[in-house]
Amino acid sequence: MKNKISAFTLAEVLITLGIIGVVAAMTLPTVINETKNKQLEAALKKSFSALSQVTLRVVNEDLGGVIDANSAWALREYFVKYYNGAKICSGKDTTNGCPTPGIGFCTFMQQTYKTYNGKTNAACVGNDAITNTVDGTTVYFDQPNWNAETPEAVANKIIMVIDVNGWQKRPNKLGHDMFPFEITSKGRLSPMGAEDTLYTEETDCSLTSTAHTNGYGCTRKALIDKSYFKNLPK
Repeated sequence: MKNKISAFTLAEVLITLGIIGVVAAMTLPTVINETKNKQLEAALKKSFSALSQVTLRVVNEDLGGVIDANSAWALREYFVKYYNGAKICSGKDTTNGCPTPGIGFCTFMQQTYKTYNGKTNAACVGNDAITNTVDGTTVYFDQPNWNAETPEAVANKIIMVIDVNGWQKRPNKLGHDMFPFEITSKGRLSPMGAEDTLYTEETDCSLTSTAHTNGYGCTRKALIDKSYFKNLPK
């Protein structure tokens, strides 16, 4: 007797491949998104570590233990020394990845960034000075605007904002790849959203807020909440 050889028919193979394709199409975007978010999380931790070390050196080695909190613009020259190969952006050239010339830094930030939940025209916190580092991080410097009602809130503070993968790479959203920190006159570095910082998690890290500053209060949460990057709004 001849042995019968069993095999899949062409129709069965095509059906199987079709099922595999449907499953892949359903799961692949999720996998890609999770991978990107993990990369942003790792980049934030790396950028925070670098900023902490650079701040410590600037305060102790260059400024004698006290930062002049009245001039964020002046600080850029000190900080850029300790980021190897970093470039101070003037707004007049595009070398080393600096923004397009011919527009102000505030306009550039409003055109480039979105809020935590994807609203356009995000607030331009960090528009006093910009530097780019060789590892792709963009660092922004800002002197908070004085408010007559709450002058103590901005006294003796500098805001530094880091885009952990640089302004040229997406998602370019506050609280996704854009995170602010406060530096006091004595050099204490605090992630925004921590106690006594200018932007709070309650008002500036919200899934529903339409505020232009929404996302600026997420830094502390992004650093300590293990599920933070898994739940970023799309």
